[in-house]
Amino acid sequence: MSENKSQSFWSSLPGLITALAGMITALAVLVTTLANMPSSNPSKTAEPTQAATGQPSDSTAAGGSASPASSSEPRATAKATPPPAPARDILFFSSRTDPATGDPNPDIYAVDPRSGAERRLTTDPEPDSDPAWSPDGTRIAYDSRRVTGKRDIWVLEADGSYTPLTDDGRENAYPAWSPDGRRIAFSTGARGSREIWVMDASNGSNRRRLTSGGDDVRPDWGANDLIVFARKIGQEMEVWVVDPDDRAASARITLADGGGFDPVWSPDGKRMAFGRVVSGTPRIFIAGANGHSGLRQLTKASMCDCILPTWSLDGSQIAFEGPGSGNRPILVMSSNGGNARRVTSNGLAPRWGN
Repeated sequence: MSENKSQSFWSSLPGLITALAGMITALAVLVTTLANMPSSNPSKTAEPTQAATGQPSDSTAAGGSASPASSSEPRATAKATPPPAPARDILFFSSRTDPATGDPNPDIYAVDPRSGAERRLTTDPEPDSDPAWSPDGTRIAYDSRRVTGKRDIWVLEADGSYTPLTDDGRENAYPAWSPDGRRIAFSTGARGSREIWVMDASNGSNRRRLTSGGDDVRPDWGANDLIVFARKIGQEMEVWVVDPDDRAASARITLADGGGFDPVWSPDGKRMAFGRVVSGTPRIFIAGANGHSGLRQLTKASMCDCILPTWSLDGSQIAFEGPGSGNRPILVMSSNGGNARRVTSNGLAPRWGN
């Protein structure tokens, strides 16, 4: 019996050796494949690229240019597509009784145009007025007499802190953001000879004068990269535009039948809304970007006097100050016309979009 088993073993040995050799070959292939796979060890994660972090690489910081990526994999871009702008509250200022002092004081407020819910945003004992949203909706520029007693441009930051942008002893007012949020246009100087200037929105540096020769107020910076503003010459108000990058390009817009004031661009920069006095009463008008094509009166004669229009972010609605003395309502209506509805009974200088 044992002899037969021994013969059987030796006769099957070549097959066993062949099978074992095949297993060794397969194992070698597996080891090679695993060695060539990318590591999943977190401690070996590559440093993020300059584009992904938004920070300069060492070579760029030193003055050199960044080397192109050698990988065929797509790289992250420095600017991501911004999300759609959310519905935004309407900013305004209002003089109401301060609960801390019992005295009336102008402060900045926001109102939800759908529900009418209001929020008080500033509480300084000095007047705050003429607020304006930054394009991304995270910062609010406004003018205030806080600290210095002079009217200066301030910014309410997203974290609740305040940043002063002007402190030059002049009267600085009516801030308006550039479309990219990097600059602010404003009116500065003594009443009767105010000028439009621009400055950096981060710290108020790089100030440049854009206009002179009139009394220029309430700039609005459009998506067309032109600044529209109101100019008072004698007793008349006119609408003018200026190119912020070409100071010599200031030009009067010819508004058919009687000038205008409080001009604001539509979100796409193709239209403007403005005020105009008709039969002694201010009313809201809309026209094309040239100031006269498509000219039409938006507000009904029965609901004026109406001033200071402002567009919703999508251009479908316009808010404005309604009739009143002292306490004035803020009204909202379709930019195509129709009936207006009240969103607050006591508000001044509403600002919706940028």
